[in-house]
Amino acid sequence: MSLKQKFLSLVKDEQGAELAEYAVAVALLVAIAIVVYKLLGNAINDQNSGTAAKVSTAVSDAGF
Repeated sequence: MSLKQKFLSLVKDEQGAELAEYAVAVALLVAIAIVVYKLLGNAINDQNSGTAAKVSTAVSDAGF
């Protein structure tokens, strides 16, 4: 069976997840991505703020 025939067979196959199930899966992945983004975003922002404070202190201690 050629690749084209396999692809057409796969497209015509009605078994498996339906569109609604795919939509639920995508929505779940988006929700997880938002939560991870919020958690990591805050952590990265906190680290950057700490680094900026250290640089500012070092610059003022050096007399600049």
